[in-house]
Amino acid sequence: MREMREEQKKRRADRLPIRQHEIESLVGVTVRKLTDYQYRINEVIDVYPIHRRWHELKGGKRGVYPVEGLQQFINKKFNGRIN
Repeated sequence: MREMREEQKKRRADRLPIRQHEIESLVGVTVRKLTDYQYRINEVIDVYPIHRRWHELKGGKRGVYPVEGLQQFINKKFNGRIN
């Protein structure tokens, strides 16, 4: 069990910078880093890189965004525009 936890921690640590870069590279939106594990996009939606989760601040909708598809998700979800 302990070995599994260590392996999982390593996998998460390996993918964190990749997902952080994806979030920080979003085009057409303002991205604010709240912590290493939480980013806010246009003050409307929060995204969490470790588990690819998102949360709308107004309305409380939540979900999971696709792997390597955050830009397309943002464009589709908000018709290319977040207000």
